[in-house]
Amino acid sequence: MTSSYFTIVHILVLIVIFVLSMLFLFLSFKADRKLFISLLFTNVLVSTFLAVFLMPVLDKYTKKAVLENVKHQRVLRNESIVFNGTVKNIGKFKISVCNFNVKLINQALSKNNMGGESFFKSSGASLFSWLFTENNTNNKPNTVEYSFAVVKDLDAKKSETFSVSMPYPTYFSHTTIINKISCY
Repeated sequence: MTSSYFTIVHILVLIVIFVLSMLFLFLSFKADRKLFISLLFTNVLVSTFLAVFLMPVLDKYTKKAVLENVKHQRVLRNESIVFNGTVKNIGKFKISVCNFNVKLINQALSKNNMGGESFFKSSGASLFSWLFTENNTNNKPNTVEYSFAVVKDLDAKKSETFSVSMPYPTYFSHTTIINKISCY
């Protein structure tokens, strides 16, 4: 059985928003006809706003997971990098999906490379780049980001291992690797 996005906390918050919305709707029926339309619009707008924007806040406090034993290994045969690790649900609720996000940064800032080109890359005539057909070989990104769905339907206090592979840019040297987990 697959789990739903909503936990009992999500459902309770939605019920409270619905009850308050119905109460406000009932009270707005007692107002003048001209005022009723604006009250109805405000009611719908505020209820929708609360329902949509409270869900990520509730996720932050109800769906908690941590990464454990994350290791990476570069595979030179096919110029890729493989990440292995474990996702552990430390919350009290079942998690629907966890995404493993990886960011590779080429030559992170240090005291030796604090030149202006590290912070700002001049664009020159980038506004008119469609006029020029030359292929710029120096246009190599300094950061590469990937996201992988590594866990689905993880019960509370359980853990699950994962393994993902991504291409590794051949021109990277002194790479800084940043990884994190985001669950909902």
